Amino acid sequence: MLELILQHRLATLNLDIMGVMDLNPSAPAMELARDRGWETYTDLEDAVSQPGLELVIELTGIDEVREEIYLIAPQSVRVMDHYMARVFWDLDTVATHLREELRIKTRLEEEIRSDRRRLQEIIDSLPDVVIVVREDGTVERVNRRYEEMSGLTADDVLGHTCDARSVDLGPDGNCRKTRCPRLEAMKSGEPVTVLRRHSCMTWQKEEQEGECYFEVAASPIHEKDGTVSVVLTSREVTDQIMLKREREETAGRFDQIMAMVHGIITLKDLDGRYMLVNPAAERFFGNPAAEFMGRTAREVLPPEVATLIERHDAEALERAHHVSHEELMELSGEGHIVISERFLLTGYQDRPVAICCVSRNVTDARRMQRELVHNEKHAAVGKLAAGVAHEINNPLTGILSFTEDLLEDAPDGSELQDDLQVIYRETLRCRRIVRDLLDFSRQGKLKRRDVALAPIIQRTLKLVQNQAAFHDITFAVEIADHAMKVRVDPSQIQQVLLNLVINARDAMDGKGTITIKTSEHMATELVWVEVIDHGCGISIEDRNQVFEPFFSTKGDRGNGLGLAAVSSILDQHDGFIELESEPGEGALFRFSLPGEVTNMAGEDQAQQGGSA
Repeated sequence: MLELILQHRLATLNLDIMGVMDLNPSAPAMELARDRGWETYTDLEDAVSQPGLELVIELTGIDEVREEIYLIAPQSVRVMDHYMARVFWDLDTVATHLREELRIKTRLEEEIRSDRRRLQEIIDSLPDVVIVVREDGTVERVNRRYEEMSGLTADDVLGHTCDARSVDLGPDGNCRKTRCPRLEAMKSGEPVTVLRRHSCMTWQKEEQEGECYFEVAASPIHEKDGTVSVVLTSREVTDQIMLKREREETAGRFDQIMAMVHGIITLKDLDGRYMLVNPAAERFFGNPAAEFMGRTAREVLPPEVATLIERHDAEALERAHHVSHEELMELSGEGHIVISERFLLTGYQDRPVAICCVSRNVTDARRMQRELVHNEKHAAVGKLAAGVAHEINNPLTGILSFTEDLLEDAPDGSELQDDLQVIYRETLRCRRIVRDLLDFSRQGKLKRRDVALAPIIQRTLKLVQNQAAFHDITFAVEIADHAMKVRVDPSQIQQVLLNLVINARDAMDGKGTITIKTSEHMATELVWVEVIDHGCGISIEDRNQVFEPFFSTKGDRGNGLGLAAVSSILDQHDGFIELESEPGEGALFRFSLPGEVTNMAGEDQAQQGGSA
């Protein structure tokens, strides 16, 4: 009770304490009274006889004590027993609880207001437009960014429906005309994001050029009362869209460049795994790009090619500088010459991240270069051969004439006759070499005319079939039904066929089958002739030289001018010759001749008479 009074919680009683009485001098109330300077009593009569006393509050809870106070207290002193004191105590307790509840409520309300302010400050600090819309479509909250972009204040939109106020989160949009992300989010219960395109103007209608893009996100919030509110956010993503578009266009241009460039371009990581292969590389290596991705050269390419690539890649990494190599690669049985440039691509802090290789296939260029040198050499050798042939031909004619005269006078069976016959035979051999030199040098004047090809082939075969060297040779002739004649010098083409047939016989050591086929291609107006043997074949190294003058695979049996003369004659006829051969599998010589379409198919067939 003393504490209530001291705390002014019984202020309505307006009490001034005059003293405290207790039989126990050490009771807590007695000690408190002494501390406060109040009078203390252990005798009831002394306590109630104080002058100016108006009220005695009995707190013992003993009825006899209360009755005794009534008996000895002056008539002017009122008595409040312990029952009434309890009422005040209870009232004070209730009031205390009410005050505490009020204080808590006030604190909670302040915290809520603080949280709301804090929440508003947070969403106001966001760079995106934020709008909170209740389930019924009324706007509950907007942030400062919305006010800045829309030109409206929060009071202009709060409590209004989002249809009444344009809150489409874009400069000039209206969600009634397009997808409504709020309704979609409420229906699905999941976040929804849409991209809006608008004419490029701010919500304040300031004209700008181009288009603007906004990303609108709607996130549903499930309230305790079962309703669903939606938080709408919008950010301008024009720069990102334009950057993405530019990136896609750049990637598209890059793909176009990679597709159109003839160079072989590959990109590998530092572990040698392919990251990029352009179409030219696909065609060159004969593998689709998908087979390269994430794999090393050793996993995709032939071992010899992979070893070459790995060695040169390692050199580029070691030197950390541009390197260039001329590389010889054999793919699908065909040799290729490529010039490769390798350099490192760098990333963050200029650290190497990949190896780029750009290669050019110069096989055809080198072949043309060789052919040019070959033609120049042929021309030089031809001039020399023509001069030498003319100079030698006259003395040879004289030698033959005198030898013939001497043979007529020489006794039969004499040693002189044998010696003269050797001279005569070797002189004829020299004369044939001179003739080959003249054929090679193209000094003979062509007498070209339109003729059927079959009779030329048949005449050639008649020249050799009765010779002893061809007794064990069988000819398989497959002559097509031609609608074209060839415009050639028949004797020169007969010489070509004769050289090829003799070479085929020598390759088979005089035994086997020689196949001669013809075909024609109307589109190119070319007639093709193939001479096929089943002899020893020709190695890769020799295939590149067989048409060179004075190159021979026959040793002492040949002078190396036969195929050179063949190539020269066909060149003079605007044709060309090619060779297919593998060691031990025979050889196929295929040459072309210019044709001319005629109505002579029936005539040709009559002349050809089928196969021989």
